[in-house]
Amino acid sequence: IAMLLPAVLQARRAAGRAQSMNNLKQLALAMHNHEATFAKLPAAYTTDNAGQPLLSWRVKLLPYLEQQELYDQFRHNEPWNSEHNLKLVALMPDIFRSPAGKPGEGKTTYLTVRGKGTLVDGPEGRRFADVRDGTSNSIMLVEAGDERAVTWTRPDDYNLDPDKPLAGLLGHFDGGFLAAFADGSVRFI
Repeated sequence: IAMLLPAVLQARRAAGRAQSMNNLKQLALAMHNHEATFAKLPAAYTTDNAGQPLLSWRVKLLPYLEQQELYDQFRHNEPWNSEHNLKLVALMPDIFRSPAGKPGEGKTTYLTVRGKGTLVDGPEGRRFADVRDGTSNSIMLVEAGDERAVTWTRPDDYNLDPDKPLAGLLGHFDGGFLAAFADGSVRFI
């Protein structure tokens, strides 16, 4: 039994990594479908009339993840932590739950990368046509470590620090992290 345990653990890690890659692939596909429908990616967050962030891009993707019913339950003119919307945090779809981590109930480690020149940053959606480095070279989503997990409806993501670009990304998998690129591919980096 002791000899089999490492092989079993390795198989579980490989299965978790494959499932996580599939989750990222489905999220990237939903981003592409949103861009095909509206001619732009979802904004990092929705805003109220005063420009204050309300809900995450993840809520905007729900109709493209076969979650229209959940999408319709949100009050889109209220922030993520309003009394009504806060009740929906517990209904997080499994697609936002990484099998590799344990970030806590209603939290996700699938995040967009925010910062100057990134694809999903701020209240305006960008177009794939605006990608100058090529979609196969541009990271759209990452799987961060549990310490960077956010409530899935909250307008918060991975803020890129150019001085420490890997900070918070390592932890789920030995030697690297998963990233979904703008072309829809998912790679281990």
